[in-house]
Amino acid sequence: MGTEKNRAKKSGIGRKRSQNFHAKVFQSREISGLRLEKWANLGTSISHAEDKTVFVKAGIPGETVDVRIDKENSKLIWGRVTSVEKPSPLRIASDCSSFPECGGCSYRHITYEEELRIKKELLLETFLRALKISKSDIPSIEILSGPSEGYRNTAQIKIQKTKGKIQAGFFQENSNSLVPFPEEGCKNLPKEMNEFIHKNLEKRGSVFGSKDWKLRYSLGTILEYDRSEVKIGPFLPENLEWAIPAEGFTQVNRFLLEDWMKKIRSWIPENTGKVLEFYCGAGLISLAIASRVGGLAGFELSKSSVEAAKKNSEKAGFSHLEFTAMDLDSTLPKELSGSGSKLCILNPPRAGASANLLNFFNNLKPNRIIYSSCNHTTLARDLSLLESFGYRLKEIVLTDFFPRTQHFEVLVLLEL
Repeated sequence: MGTEKNRAKKSGIGRKRSQNFHAKVFQSREISGLRLEKWANLGTSISHAEDKTVFVKAGIPGETVDVRIDKENSKLIWGRVTSVEKPSPLRIASDCSSFPECGGCSYRHITYEEELRIKKELLLETFLRALKISKSDIPSIEILSGPSEGYRNTAQIKIQKTKGKIQAGFFQENSNSLVPFPEEGCKNLPKEMNEFIHKNLEKRGSVFGSKDWKLRYSLGTILEYDRSEVKIGPFLPENLEWAIPAEGFTQVNRFLLEDWMKKIRSWIPENTGKVLEFYCGAGLISLAIASRVGGLAGFELSKSSVEAAKKNSEKAGFSHLEFTAMDLDSTLPKELSGSGSKLCILNPPRAGASANLLNFFNNLKPNRIIYSSCNHTTLARDLSLLESFGYRLKEIVLTDFFPRTQHFEVLVLLEL
């Protein structure tokens, strides 16, 4: 979040009234008496002051709060609650000493059950706005959730050296300022990772300085994933395991991975022929559905991930899976359009699917598309285009891979 250096002394100069809630705006970069209106994306509540839209962290709609402004432009303000004048009955005490300063979590002031309700509501609102269809045309949203603590198998720890002292932590919201790692450890990380950080911080900082510390939980041990391969599993009845290359991507929630893969597998009809999978990574989905498909061609930009997918497939004994390095932002090879595949799967990064890939689906016309997304706003954008191609939503699953944060995964099944 923002620093203190631009903070002015309180005075009556520049003080004005909000048209909606009579909130007082000070040059000291604070707003007092702000009434919060509704939940918004990015883990905030929304309000208005000084003819600007205000996004407030650690507030709850209906509350009257004082807000520290951390960032603003000509139309928008971002801030966080410093005190609550009229609290909501939904408010609970945070269990983390770094909240809400730390940029990691968004919902530690409400129960996890309420957080899931909010995420479901935000997902539905986003779909209704983007798809321009009635609520009755959207399938009911299923929720997959698990433990809300100790779930992350991956963490990128920020390191800072100040006056000869090494500090670990995470960045503040909207800032590069470091929030020190909590003495009690991060609630989202396994206890093994918290213990590893406390035990090895001084040694690590003396060797690598302020370079980010990239850690991954791997079969009960902690490894630096930018320097070494890690393994995940075993999962599913086949006891499948995957090797993930250094810097390679995999889903972060160790408790929900298997349920997520089982849900995708349940959407694969028996005796399915050849499947095309895009953004396949090291073959997480590929291996999970291998027993239900006649063949699979996976495509991924990262050559190291493609090589890992090949090795993972070979080790599992799947000879009918093949993997190719390909830039999916570029035009796809014409021969793919003649593959005759009736089912396609994609799991793109937060930016969503490339326009070339979406147009490819329009040419190929697979009967069924399975889309896994970590950003429901870009998912909604892509679904709007797929809907114009004739695809319809059949199932929606909100998979909460990221408890207590603003993020969540969404699985959707589309059919022509």
